[in-house]
Amino acid sequence: MSWSSSTSRYEELDRVFSRALRLVDSALIKEYRLSPEEAAEVEQSLFVWFRGFGRRPGSPKSAEALRRHLLNMACQAGHVYWSGKLGSSLPHDEVLKRTLTLGPQQIAIEVEEQADWKGNAPGDGSDGENGE
Repeated sequence: MSWSSSTSRYEELDRVFSRALRLVDSALIKEYRLSPEEAAEVEQSLFVWFRGFGRRPGSPKSAEALRRHLLNMACQAGHVYWSGKLGSSLPHDEVLKRTLTLGPQQIAIEVEEQADWKGNAPGDGSDGENGE
């Protein structure tokens, strides 16, 4: 892989990440009840993971597929965060209890559906992000 194609892939991954950040924040703060500071720490780790994931052979090429993987991993990180913190006890917060009970994959789907329904999905299609 040449330097220019490597650089452009990083730029593409960074663009997908920055556009998906609103969804990631929603998942971590609203659904998983992390503080903004905790969410920022998780997002830093997700950024490093996402850049590596996007560069692996066989990783998705479309922005939509990459965004879905990122959101799924964000929800997985939120789930693992609370699973380790709570042990076997359930939280008192009803939203968090529901979130942990449904699991990260379902929460990722719901967060993305809510964003689509509200018209807040990242990317407006003007740069080739048309979901194909």
